[in-house]
Amino acid sequence: MSLARASLLLRQKHTVGSVSLIQRRFASHDSHAHDEHHDDTHYSREAGFSTPFWRNTVLLSLLAVGFYKWAPSPNQDVYLTRWLAQYTTPSEIWAAINEKHLLLSQQASDNAILQADAKRPNVHRYRYPQILDTGSPHLQPVGRVADMSSTAVRSG
Repeated sequence: MSLARASLLLRQKHTVGSVSLIQRRFASHDSHAHDEHHDDTHYSREAGFSTPFWRNTVLLSLLAVGFYKWAPSPNQDVYLTRWLAQYTTPSEIWAAINEKHLLLSQQASDNAILQADAKRPNVHRYRYPQILDTGSPHLQPVGRVADMSSTAVRSG
């Protein structure tokens, strides 16, 4: 290795080392806060009768006085009341609907009681149910003819 190259490498290591020391900062020693104290230039308004609170108080009181003066009296029929009465169902109609519902509910409960109390008819169980089939014309063998000689035809 040449002497010039070795000196160049030493110079680069020394430079890199010094730069790293300069660039390193410690959080405990570095000040990040803006520590300047200036005069506070923001002044609050003087409290007086021109604040929004007093403005709103005066407006609401004027509104209340106007409503009291021009509001309808309790015995007077108001437009809103008449309009609501126009769209409501009269109480007589509701009474008729409720009575009809009551009668239908009573009839449904009577039907339910009737069905709950109903009993099946008594059935006689035969010990040998095949005995019922003995007189059936379908049980006659093929080719057998009944004896009809003793029958007489009546004229009517």
